[in-house]
Amino acid sequence: MLSSRSAAIAQSFGAAARTYDDHAELQRHVAARLARLLPPLAAPRVLELGCGTGLFSRHLLARYAGGTFLFTDLAPSMVEQCRMNLAGAGKRVSFEVMDAARPTADGPFALIAMSMTLHWLGDPEAALATLRKRLAPNGVLVFATIGGESFREWRDALVAQGLPIGLLDIPDLPGIVDEEQLVVDAGTLGFLRRMKAIGGLTPREGYTPLPAGTLRRAVRAADETHGGRITWHIVYGRLAASQSSPSISPA
Repeated sequence: MLSSRSAAIAQSFGAAARTYDDHAELQRHVAARLARLLPPLAAPRVLELGCGTGLFSRHLLARYAGGTFLFTDLAPSMVEQCRMNLAGAGKRVSFEVMDAARPTADGPFALIAMSMTLHWLGDPEAALATLRKRLAPNGVLVFATIGGESFREWRDALVAQGLPIGLLDIPDLPGIVDEEQLVVDAGTLGFLRRMKAIGGLTPREGYTPLPAGTLRRAVRAADETHGGRITWHIVYGRLAASQSSPSISPA
């Protein structure tokens, strides 16, 4: 059974499944950059958590022609959209609704991947530790996620206005090998509209949304102070199997 927060995230992203790709330029860019970290593997068993509409799934299929894949997402509508988008992938691909915070897929996997999923989990570091135990010996986990310096302009504007912050706090994570900072929207309102369009406005637990008038004042303040600039900090990680990873079961 999903927690109330997981259910809210699933509902938000699920509602955006059909139009997600129309607003996912940044996520598409991140998927392409994360693909650079994929290891050379001949016929891997691959698990992707948070597959969404399949933006990173396509890179996995293209890279590993001999692989078998389990693509999963918390939102059933996203899983169905991914299935539709990858309809020609054949029998080497299966799909499943799964909470990345409580993965139920049996390992071992040669590769586990997450693109723009990890920051939605309550304890990202614990989630990485759990997933590493599902890797085969010499297996690899790759991920891209929001870094701790993301959206600092919006955070600063809210603090200056004495307003609560609904954004998630992102801890330092192990295995970071690359990072970048990106500005993809013309203004603060554009940033918030993009987040809403992709289903990414589920706030931290206990946060009460700002009244419309207060939100408008905060948007104006952010634009005046930072010229409408909202920075995404993206980090990319790669981790090897943990010491306690299971052995590969015989076929």
